[in-house]
Amino acid sequence: MKRFLPLLLLIASSAFAQEPIRDKFPDDYKPSPCAADADAVCESYPKNRFKEAGVTYRGFDIETEWINARWDEMRTAYKPICAKIGNCFTGPGNDWPYCLSLLQPDFFTACERFPAGSEDHDQCMMFTMIYWLGLKAKEPLHEASQKCAAGQPQTEKTLQAFIVEKVGLDHNGKLTVHAYDADTHIPVRAYMAIETGKIKSTEGPVPRTGYPNEWRGRLKRVPNAEGHSDVAAPLVTLTAEGYKPLTFPMPIEVPKMVVEITPSPDQLKPGKNIITVTARDVATGKSVEARVMAEDMAVGETNKPFELELTRRDRRPEIWVTSLFDHYSDVVVAKRGK
Repeated sequence: MKRFLPLLLLIASSAFAQEPIRDKFPDDYKPSPCAADADAVCESYPKNRFKEAGVTYRGFDIETEWINARWDEMRTAYKPICAKIGNCFTGPGNDWPYCLSLLQPDFFTACERFPAGSEDHDQCMMFTMIYWLGLKAKEPLHEASQKCAAGQPQTEKTLQAFIVEKVGLDHNGKLTVHAYDADTHIPVRAYMAIETGKIKSTEGPVPRTGYPNEWRGRLKRVPNAEGHSDVAAPLVTLTAEGYKPLTFPMPIEVPKMVVEITPSPDQLKPGKNIITVTARDVATGKSVEARVMAEDMAVGETNKPFELELTRRDRRPEIWVTSLFDHYSDVVVAKRGK
């Protein structure tokens, strides 16, 4: 029996970690009049076939005595979760596999009533997996809920959303966004687009909320008043049938750099000038690798001396710094001379 527990524990711990106010299906949701009946949603393998199903499909060594003793207790524990699934069936774009998958980790929380590592806990983990697998297809319930919801008065609704993972510069990995109805708090499987970077769905052809996606991100560049560009977090846009599009910036802390030039601009003379432009990150104080520009020509790198030759006929060029990796906004260090 013990050889199956690592898999079970992995599945159980796959619930998305978030703060209470960032729940993928808040407990304070408003039930829909079109929700499928919780008892019908919770219909799984019958008790007299339960052990056989566990052995056949998973090779679980679950005890008949444990099944009989805990049957009613476990079904009662699962019912609120099945009620959420029944309400999830009413959301536009929410197919039944999505609703079952979204709530799958919640079923395993029922086993927290037993001490970790105990026999009861091990039996519960196997029981829960068998039970969830036995829920099987729910097409008729889902179709009835969708039909009922389509017949309700239609008004344009609003979305709320949050990102599970902490997103930083050059994010390259999992990105999971959960969206739900702002009024009812029932999950909505919305379509997702991001201004920059490359996003790839892990469960279908189009990125959507409710499932992990893969995003290789980067900041975007936007024009500024000095004729150069600033970097900013890209915008995420969620769309779903019957809802106003929801747009919000990716929660990335955009770094800033402080730049200084030596000698000072008014000390630059006709002829060869040896210049050093230093750039440091405002938050960390660490050196920033960037390119130094004179007008439209690259003339050097930050934190390294370089030569800039000026003729008597030239006016002093605008000297500015730009990040090759789009991590920092452009900074002008010497305005164009007269």
